[in-house]
Amino acid sequence: MSVFRRTLGFVVILLTGTLLLVALRIDAQRDFALARERYLENSQAASKTAAKTVEDALRAVYENVRTLTYLPSVINLDRHGTNLGDEGRATIQQIYNNLASNVSISEVYFLPLDFDPDRFDPVTGKLEEPILQFDQLIVNARARTDATGYAKPGKLVGNELTRPTEEVETYEYHELAKQLAWLKANYPNSSAIDGLNVPIIGTKELITCDNTDFIHSRNDADRSGFILSVPVYATDGSLRGSVSAIMLTSALRKLLPSADYVIVNSGYGFESDQHRLSTSLAADSRSFTAPDPNLIYSEVIPLSLNDPRSAWRLWVGFPNSRFDSNIDAQSAREFELAGYAAVGIVTLLALACWYVIGRAMTMQVEAAETLERRVEERTAEIQHLATHDILTGLPNRGLLADTMDEALRSLRNGEKLAVHCVDLDRFKPVNDTLGHPVGDELLRAVAKRLSQQAGEAAMVARVGGDEFIILQLLLDGDEQAAVLASRVIHALSGEFSIQGHTINIGSSIGIAVSPDDGQSSEILIRNADLALYKAKMEGRGTCRSFEPGMDARLQERRQLESELALGVPNGEFVLHYQPLHDAKTSNLTGFEALVRWNHPRLGLLPPSEFIQLAEETGVIDVLGEWILRQACADAAKWPLPVKIAVNLSPAQFKQQTLPFQVAAALAASDLLPSRLELEITESVLLAHNENTSKTLHSLRDLGISIAMDDFGTGYSSLSYLRSFPFNRIKIDRSFVSLMCESRESQAIVKAVAELGAALGMTTTAEGVETADQFRLVRENGCTDVQGWLFGRPMPISEVYALFEQPKALTA
Repeated sequence: MSVFRRTLGFVVILLTGTLLLVALRIDAQRDFALARERYLENSQAASKTAAKTVEDALRAVYENVRTLTYLPSVINLDRHGTNLGDEGRATIQQIYNNLASNVSISEVYFLPLDFDPDRFDPVTGKLEEPILQFDQLIVNARARTDATGYAKPGKLVGNELTRPTEEVETYEYHELAKQLAWLKANYPNSSAIDGLNVPIIGTKELITCDNTDFIHSRNDADRSGFILSVPVYATDGSLRGSVSAIMLTSALRKLLPSADYVIVNSGYGFESDQHRLSTSLAADSRSFTAPDPNLIYSEVIPLSLNDPRSAWRLWVGFPNSRFDSNIDAQSAREFELAGYAAVGIVTLLALACWYVIGRAMTMQVEAAETLERRVEERTAEIQHLATHDILTGLPNRGLLADTMDEALRSLRNGEKLAVHCVDLDRFKPVNDTLGHPVGDELLRAVAKRLSQQAGEAAMVARVGGDEFIILQLLLDGDEQAAVLASRVIHALSGEFSIQGHTINIGSSIGIAVSPDDGQSSEILIRNADLALYKAKMEGRGTCRSFEPGMDARLQERRQLESELALGVPNGEFVLHYQPLHDAKTSNLTGFEALVRWNHPRLGLLPPSEFIQLAEETGVIDVLGEWILRQACADAAKWPLPVKIAVNLSPAQFKQQTLPFQVAAALAASDLLPSRLELEITESVLLAHNENTSKTLHSLRDLGISIAMDDFGTGYSSLSYLRSFPFNRIKIDRSFVSLMCESRESQAIVKAVAELGAALGMTTTAEGVETADQFRLVRENGCTDVQGWLFGRPMPISEVYALFEQPKALTA
């Protein structure tokens, strides 16, 4: 990309970002203006409500005071109020109650037209006072001097009239006299008034005579107020005097919702509570004659009161911080800031992307060869991953199928293709006991050995967990396949050292050869798998080639599997019992329970025909529990102390409920635990784990005996005898059968018998079929014998017949 195109791209991105910022700013200003408009509307509504509250309070004062001016009892009062009757007194009291209770009026006075607070009254003996202080009707109060406990009557000192300084009414009386003089000059008669629109005039704020709190606490808070006066006319229309009420500033303060409101009368110089305004308001708010231009919201609201001297107003000014904290304004600002941040980030990202794109395009020509090489390498890597196993690196099933198809198409005359299906014999216990990481490393080691044995003339592939396939081109006959299979079996039977563990597994192999055993990859693999199944059925660690009848045998096995699952619920299994005798006395000591399948189609089948199949299909769980329950039920009917021995499959030990099954069988049959013996093989102990040990100890805790069957045919028999709680060792028949011909066999039997005696275990020689064998096992220390010499496995009916014979408990 040229420098001009790169620069032009940067300019376009910056210009676009700038236009977006401008558009965002315009939109934000519109939202902010709407928020301000809503704020002003809400503020104005709140202010109008506050103004209406104050106006209603002042109007209530006006209406009540005006009512007093129309009362005949007030109009006709004499100079000292001596002609006030009870009815007039009650009416005046009710109106005063309304004023005092509803709008917090401190005092209400009636003033005669000629009232002069500096003139001496010869009747009262002191300076003149209003005709009537209406609160005296309620509290029966005299001058405030009486309230404070002092009797200080006015007196004449020379030509000077004095009044005690404590009588704060002095301030009120002079203001009252000024108001009365103004009314006399401006409203001399009622004809100066338009209808009922009687004027009400006020004063500046002054100290009032309400000392309710002041007397006790010296607090002036309740003594600040102003006077409102209404003219009183006689029946002839001449000015009679005035009625005046003192409105407390504290009462007005309570009417205002906050310190942001001030009640103002500039003519009287009255301002309510301006000293309590928020410090955040502008400095020129002190005038309170006009809205404050420095505030977002400020307004002067006229209050409707018929005062011809001066107008009453409510000044309102909200701090700008109130608008700043308004949710609409905050939302508008936050949205604007978020938009700026988003546009900035997007612009920066766009600039960065354009820079990267431009740099990549600039370098494209220079990096063409490098990029092409890397693409080819990556493609080859992807292709390898698609056709090879990730764990071992061997070809996978897909590549195997393609290779087989190609090889089959390319075979020449006399050439054959052998397919070896290789399966590891004991791989699953490795995963279960040592973990999958060890299993994975073991698979890699197996793959390495297979590749070494196959060489360059064969191909090794992994097609499953522990399943491998070897493709071998045969040039010199089918014997080449058998030779390779033998090498593989030998190589995999050797020990593997994995992460400090010594592992022995082994393998089984099935072979199918094309074109004799199939001409497609699917048929060859299937037939090789059938041959592998045959090899595993015949004991593992072997190799078998495909034969045409294997498929039929597989079908027979599958049918046998389905029939086996129905054998227990259909009652097709029976138990035969083989006797055990004491080697010294030849007395009958017990029986071993051996299961038979009374197959409806094949007749009576021995365990060798179906036990392994039952273990592979999971039927052994149900079958084993049935054998245990039936054997205990039969043995419970035998005479004491004849015992019963029951074989346990390794698969049954995987059930954590095995001890509960044994306990249930004993409980259901009432068989003494000491009469039950469970026989296990060393294969149960291969997975030497905590669960196996725990199960064996749980079984011993039930009070039963445990025997190790076929001793000497496993891998670590001596260590098992030390680690697990056995009561009996059963010597495998392979040693007993050779005792007459082999001194080595005799030595092994004797050594095992002596080992059992040293460990406190009884030893049983299995497979005793001749008198010479019986003599030798007895001479070499075996405590019990079992074999055809003493009796073959028999049905339960023959067992009962045996008990009925004389000397039934001896051989």
